[in-house]
Amino acid sequence: MSRFARWSWPLTILLLPVVLMTWASVQSGRVDDVLREAQNIGGDYAWLRVRQVLAGLAYWLALAALVAGPATWLKLRLDAWRALKSREFLYDRLFLCWRALGHWLSAYAGLLMGALALSLLYELSWGWSHLKAGGWLILLVAVPLIAVLWAGCLLIGRLRQQWHALDSPSSAFLGHRMGRDKAPALWAWIEQLATATGAPVPDHIVVGIDQSFFVTSVDVALQPAGDLLRGRTLYLPLTYLSTLSQAEAASIIGHELGHFCSRDTERGSEIGAHFSLMCLHFAFIRAEDADPAWIERPAIWMTQRFLHYFQLAVHHWGRAQELAADRVGGNIGGERLFCQALLRVIALDAEINTLLAERHSNLIQALADHLRHTPLRLNDAALNHTIAHPFDTHPPTALRLQQLGVTLDDALLAEATRVPTEHDRHWFSQLIHTASSAATQPVSPPIPTVQGE
Repeated sequence: MSRFARWSWPLTILLLPVVLMTWASVQSGRVDDVLREAQNIGGDYAWLRVRQVLAGLAYWLALAALVAGPATWLKLRLDAWRALKSREFLYDRLFLCWRALGHWLSAYAGLLMGALALSLLYELSWGWSHLKAGGWLILLVAVPLIAVLWAGCLLIGRLRQQWHALDSPSSAFLGHRMGRDKAPALWAWIEQLATATGAPVPDHIVVGIDQSFFVTSVDVALQPAGDLLRGRTLYLPLTYLSTLSQAEAASIIGHELGHFCSRDTERGSEIGAHFSLMCLHFAFIRAEDADPAWIERPAIWMTQRFLHYFQLAVHHWGRAQELAADRVGGNIGGERLFCQALLRVIALDAEINTLLAERHSNLIQALADHLRHTPLRLNDAALNHTIAHPFDTHPPTALRLQQLGVTLDDALLAEATRVPTEHDRHWFSQLIHTASSAATQPVSPPIPTVQGE
């Protein structure tokens, strides 16, 4: 049964046009038989010709849908294969392929609806002209098919509306924007890190508690203030910053700024973010109707396949960008310090997520109390762990350490899982509350630049 359910969705791409073609062929045969056998059909002759035309048009529209469905599938697979082989193709053509898929699916659904509408007009015409001879039965049968036609028309409308929303996605998350006037020392420190990495300074700095470190170039609707942030945004999690040293935080932020170091890396970050939002928005669309009508299933299935196959390309090239950003993070304080910070963030991830689920009124204090009594742990599973954030394409941790040439030894594990010190807990708070007059002074020791091997 599960195998049938798995294949039933793609089979509808072929079965629906075939059913409509068969129906139109039967209708055409009925008209042809009457025209051949009738000797004197009088005024009904014109209606028979109309029905003949309706049946013929329905057949050709269904045939066009039968060709359009597999053609869309083949184009989808070809584009996804080219995106996997060429980073430039992915960056340049992802949105064009997405728009093309929307047009093809709308055309496919339109062809099906056109064929169904013409076949229904045929049957309604026949039922009306044979009302006294049992034609009313045909009218009753046509009622549920009219409902299917209506569902198909609604599908086309939703495709057009939702594709526009998916074409220009935006992100929304909780946080507080830190302006230059409110936290000049923080901005000075970030500018220092940006200079060390060769990256542009972010346009916005946001602090929050329910995400990990990340950067994005997509539009952000910041909640609860409702501010719309355009340009480059750096997100800093207060939870992690209350447990990392300033040097560790600098390495992690250096990694994030590494996504802005060149146009290629920034485009890769943008593509990954946009694609993640496309998947998220489509999941919301799909969740609105857990059991869609048969007429809707081809479009839904084709969109799922598009996202699946392009996800392989996005993650392939996105992981390459993450490894490049790791090297930038390693240049801040050395590869070993970056790996230490990376492992510490991974060890903290599960603990913070647990506390988030418990909905503490003061999450920062709850985390500090928790870590006093619960030591951080790192095991083999952590080496296969990927840090989660809204636009995740991170490779497994073991691969990241291997690419940087760092060995996971006892000393590294001990530093990564240490109990937070007083400096770890308070340095960031002191930084953001540094007075404007002090912002011009060095806010941290000079950042060593260690070139990666």
